[in-house]
Amino acid sequence: MVKRILVSNDDCYLSPGLYLLADAVDSLGDVLISSTEFPRSATGREITFSRPLRYVEKQYGGRTVHVTDGTPIDALHLAVEVLGFRPDVVLSGVNVGDNLSLQHIFYSGTLAVTIEAALMGIPSIAFSAGIDSFRGFENPVLRDVIVKVASHLTKKVLDKGLPEGVDLLSVNIPPHPNGCVEVTRAARIRWRAAYRRGIDPRGRTYYWLYGLRSGVEEGTDVAAYERGCITITPLNINLNVSEELLSRVKGFVTDLKIKP
Repeated sequence: MVKRILVSNDDCYLSPGLYLLADAVDSLGDVLISSTEFPRSATGREITFSRPLRYVEKQYGGRTVHVTDGTPIDALHLAVEVLGFRPDVVLSGVNVGDNLSLQHIFYSGTLAVTIEAALMGIPSIAFSAGIDSFRGFENPVLRDVIVKVASHLTKKVLDKGLPEGVDLLSVNIPPHPNGCVEVTRAARIRWRAAYRRGIDPRGRTYYWLYGLRSGVEEGTDVAAYERGCITITPLNINLNVSEELLSRVKGFVTDLKIKP
């Protein structure tokens, strides 16, 4: 039976990384591309329910792509529910910019697609590259590495599934990979929020967010990535605590009494 592969992203359907990823897995099954009309980076797990959505078929770069004016998660659900394309694996990316640390994972649109797929019981892989624009994908060495990594991991997942207890993989590829690959946990945080205060032309105060680097936590994706390694971070989406911790919290609230 032919395997089904859904490819999506948060950088919009114009991103070369989207088609690079699709090309990398073309020989592995039936590939469908579903993306957003506009860039939706850092939208996290946003889904549209307050307005109707558009979902149209376009031709771009010699390929057919299904485009929505909604969010990356909308693009996933529309492909599954409207087109009836139930994938065997969902791939997201290749993102412009890395998605290292739990901090990035929680607000990344790229990871949001894979997390939603995992909630739907579909194995998924997110791919991110340490570049700052679409032009970064023109680097032939980086392109070759992305294709090799994406095709290898996708074939593994299609053939064997993800290891038990793993819902998705987050893969980060540095702009100049030195050949090492590390499977590692995600750092807790990478940036501290900081704001620069300014005055707009109408005399009103505004605050512009920028990031201050946090310390590098050894044994994490950030540390390995900064050594030039490709990082593969297995993730489990179960946020529930263990039974032991559940019991502790029950003890913590035993004195809470609510009168009817």
